[in-house]
Amino acid sequence: MNPYLKELTHLISNCAMENTYKMSWARAITEYLITNTKDQSIHFDDLSPLIFKYYWNQIIFFNLNQSPNPNKPPVICQIVKNEINKQKNSKPVLFTRVENQIEIPVKEISDALSKDVSHRFLKIGSESFEIYDLDKKNRTLTIQEPEVFRKYSPIIFELINYRWTQKLEECNSSPRISKKVKGTDRGKIKRGNLSKFKDYLYLENPERRCFITEENISDDESIDHVIPWSYLYSDDLWNLVLVKKGANSSKSNNIPEEGLIKKLEQRNGKLLELLKDHESDKHIEELKLAIQNDYVRKFWTGCRG
Repeated sequence: MNPYLKELTHLISNCAMENTYKMSWARAITEYLITNTKDQSIHFDDLSPLIFKYYWNQIIFFNLNQSPNPNKPPVICQIVKNEINKQKNSKPVLFTRVENQIEIPVKEISDALSKDVSHRFLKIGSESFEIYDLDKKNRTLTIQEPEVFRKYSPIIFELINYRWTQKLEECNSSPRISKKVKGTDRGKIKRGNLSKFKDYLYLENPERRCFITEENISDDESIDHVIPWSYLYSDDLWNLVLVKKGANSSKSNNIPEEGLIKKLEQRNGKLLELLKDHESDKHIEELKLAIQNDYVRKFWTGCRG
């Protein structure tokens, strides 16, 4: 293996991580170098928007904690959350769709990179690695072998995502974290088409009544997740119900009360009974598995935590 690549991957694999800063830093350096193919020196101000983007996507879609203490998020994450809170659009959107509408606090992020990340990334215990030359005063780094980053970027990105996922699993009870990290990394966060579940839901709810309000909704229906999609990152029959569009909007990504959870558990039992004479398929098998393993209660408990 190329000696420089060996040192770089060793550093990414083994560096101590109080939060996810080091992985966002490594990913930003790699992305910058493959985008700017002639550059070897990088200013912190050029990395700040990339790091802002990573945290924006992970926070706005999945609200993933980036450190063990959710009540004291890393400074950069708090900066991103403040910007997210300024948005008027209630639906989460990828950063690339709104970046022209946001004035990124580059200097604040650059300050945090200078204080907490740039020099610490190069060390494992008392051992230092010469991946780049650091000029903290001018906030620049000069990469020793930029072509290694460019040539082996797919490997580097996968390794970064792996370590990032490891840290997030320590800080979150959320399922499918690896899938969430990969989705936000590649800008492929997309909800599925739920219309394929209608026939199942109509079977149990032929009068088409709203799961939340009990009102008739035959002309104003929607399909929604009881346990928020942002937590599960999955469309599952056992978690989907018919709702009135207004009730759907008001519920948003809020965690449901236990009354709705009990109601969903009862609905699932009734639905499975109605489906017992139907030819089994993926969704019916997942419904059986969910009931057998008490997914509704377990995921609701995790979501609340």
